[in-house]
Amino acid sequence: MQESVAVIASRPVRAWAAVMVFLGLAATAIQLGLWQLGRADEKQAMIDLRAGRQSPLALGSSERPWGSGIGPLDLDQQRVMLTGKWLLAESIALDNRAWEGRAGAHVLSPLVLPDASRVWVNRGWMPKQPGINQVAIPAAADAVRLEGLALASVMKRIELGKQAPGRAADNVWQNFDWQASGQRIGDDRVWPVIVWQITETSDGLLRRLPEVEDDVSKHLGYAAQWFLICLACLFFAFRLRPRRSKFADSQN
Repeated sequence: MQESVAVIASRPVRAWAAVMVFLGLAATAIQLGLWQLGRADEKQAMIDLRAGRQSPLALGSSERPWGSGIGPLDLDQQRVMLTGKWLLAESIALDNRAWEGRAGAHVLSPLVLPDASRVWVNRGWMPKQPGINQVAIPAAADAVRLEGLALASVMKRIELGKQAPGRAADNVWQNFDWQASGQRIGDDRVWPVIVWQITETSDGLLRRLPEVEDDVSKHLGYAAQWFLICLACLFFAFRLRPRRSKFADSQN
């Protein structure tokens, strides 16, 4: 009889343990659902931003001169028109950027605009062998007029070691560094975005704009799944909650 009482008494403990497990799973599921909703909002905001900034701005012109108060988000996803002269000697190559499975680098060159401000232009991709710290930058006409897309992202990659960019004899960088790039071109009037070149030129570089994936519905679907999992966990927690047994009632 005493053994039966002990078994019955231990049941609420196990039941409460199961309830806590399901409540924890429910809390995790709702957090993941909210995260997916946040991702959907971010993607939609990016799509709307790019769609609303399709009319090209002439950076460095009298209509849009450089200003110290301009931030990267003010120009992110903005179509731009650039007119100026290249500083090809100060170009850099961002390493470890693959193109359809091939190793290579993105070529970034500073362009001097009509108001003497500078902007970094991602001219395109070229093949490159790993382990090389100095590459020949493809030539280009001194004076150019081109269209591009301004992006706030600088395409960061994980670095295994500390990078030391900015040395004159080293034009291959693992990541873009704003401070080092400013020192490289010797001017602080630099636009806080990288312009991805759209206009095709005969420099042999490959060009493709970063895509904004229109997969908002996918994130909304994932969010709905997590919320359903949350409801299921709450249902099982409710079903497994300890109930007052008939044996306990008979003891009172």
